[in-house]
Amino acid sequence: PAATSIPGAIHKANWEALVETTWRVHPEVALALSKRFPTLNEVSSKLHRLLVAHATEPSVQVIPEAGMILAASMDTPPASLAALHTWTPSGPVEGLELLAGSSSRRPEVKAYALRCIDNTKPEQVVFFLPQLVQILRHDPPNGPIQTTLMGMAGRSSLFAHQLMWALQTEEKPPEEAFNPEVKRSGWQPPKDCGLWTVSGQLRQKVFQSLQPSSRSYWEAESSYFDQITAISGILKKYEKDERKSRIAEELVKFEVPRQDLYVPTNPDCRVLSHIPSSGTPMQSAAKVPILVAFKVSQAEDAVKQLEEGEVPAAVGTERNLACIFKVGDDVRQDVLALQVIQLLRDAFVKAGLDLYLCPYGCLPTGYERGIIEVVPKTKSRAALGELSDRGLYEIFQTEFGAANSPAFEAARRNFIVSEAGYAIASYLLQAKDRHNGNLLVDSDGHLVHIDFGFILEISPGGNMGFESAAFKLSHEMTQLLDPGSTKQSSHFKLFEQLCVRGYLVARTVAEPIIATVALMAESGLPCFGRGAPIENLRRRFHLEMSERQAAQFMRQTISDAYQKWTTGVYDALQNIQNRIPF
Repeated sequence: PAATSIPGAIHKANWEALVETTWRVHPEVALALSKRFPTLNEVSSKLHRLLVAHATEPSVQVIPEAGMILAASMDTPPASLAALHTWTPSGPVEGLELLAGSSSRRPEVKAYALRCIDNTKPEQVVFFLPQLVQILRHDPPNGPIQTTLMGMAGRSSLFAHQLMWALQTEEKPPEEAFNPEVKRSGWQPPKDCGLWTVSGQLRQKVFQSLQPSSRSYWEAESSYFDQITAISGILKKYEKDERKSRIAEELVKFEVPRQDLYVPTNPDCRVLSHIPSSGTPMQSAAKVPILVAFKVSQAEDAVKQLEEGEVPAAVGTERNLACIFKVGDDVRQDVLALQVIQLLRDAFVKAGLDLYLCPYGCLPTGYERGIIEVVPKTKSRAALGELSDRGLYEIFQTEFGAANSPAFEAARRNFIVSEAGYAIASYLLQAKDRHNGNLLVDSDGHLVHIDFGFILEISPGGNMGFESAAFKLSHEMTQLLDPGSTKQSSHFKLFEQLCVRGYLVARTVAEPIIATVALMAESGLPCFGRGAPIENLRRRFHLEMSERQAAQFMRQTISDAYQKWTTGVYDALQNIQNRIPF
């Protein structure tokens, strides 16, 4: 409490003197002061002036955070920017932040940002490949972005594979995409968002740069999974009751061409075989996504073996892993949502916060094609309600034992920590279409959200915005986390506390999240098709608020979401229209 009163009690001149004093102790102390009071202009302005004045000093240049401040500011003079050439680079997240900012138009800043990215293991940069590919539209032929990507592809086979899939997704679609057999409602021909030519050219360059053995490995890897994905595309012409047997018939026609191929969404898993009997057509309006399970061998050093050019032996933990293969669906928006969820999860873990999020694997492999990993040991909330009209409270008693038993209470706690985690993620993403078919419950009681077709500014029903709550907190959910519906139970207080803490931690990674989303703004994804998605995303972090104010804001948000009537009505409409239990 005392700390929150400090900013208002200290005069501007005194703040500047305090920054000067801490700088003399050590520049990193001054940086820590700026980090503690990020909204105080007196602190940030004085620190920037000190960095400009001391930009050429080696003792300052070894501090990556200081380089970030200079690089991000449009007020940094050219002479100080030149010092970035020898500045210690930060990490890939920070590099991405710079590329998303207006200062990246300055060559020195872009060069420093790319050094931040290039200074990291290529396998870790794979996470941000969708954003780096988007930046290619502003890169000249053989420009710095292409050069950086090519260099990383040369150092890492895994990076090269993932880069080629990413480029394949953004290059000019095949001819059939311009005149499909089935044109679903609202169909429009593909539109070039500025990446078709450069993506195709760069993919060819990456492929040609591979060694012959690496090239044949990639051809086997990509063609095997293309073969499985293609089955989804041919099922539309078959009646629904024929589709499952047809998938099995197609899957028995071929085998894994070699024993060192990996699951694209999970490189630690080597594919031993696919299981033809597992092939299942999934429910979808106009498309026929298919589920296929694989026998895999999972080993921690599998990626390392791949990078070193070894043929991984089929040793490790053997298990079944299922994936959904889609044709006619753009899964890039799911990837963006899952990136934000992963960044939040990493922040929660770093802060030691007990919040649960499950960012499952999702990979676009071409125009409106992709692979989505199935979350293991889960059932949809809709499936759990198919046999009766039981609510979550009754379902948990059936699945985990009597109310108040140790197993039930452990599952209830898992539900609370996951509901709190997804409350923060759903609020920031504005995730809609949260019906019970898109909510999973795992074998430990955790809630998992899937299918992010409506995020940021868009919602079902022609953007009518019916789901007006910040996140889903339905009546049956409150029965689990607030017995008695008094908002006074220990379970509800824990949920509220976790949401507040989660929101405060989320604000510490606001800039990386905003940068990740902003770099996709020209992608043509539906979530950027209306409104002001980036500005509104920043607004939801409320960075202008103190921590106390932000905590109170989140409490009010929870109160508003609590059993919101529109949440219940949306579930009822989904039940009527699509027979999804609620």
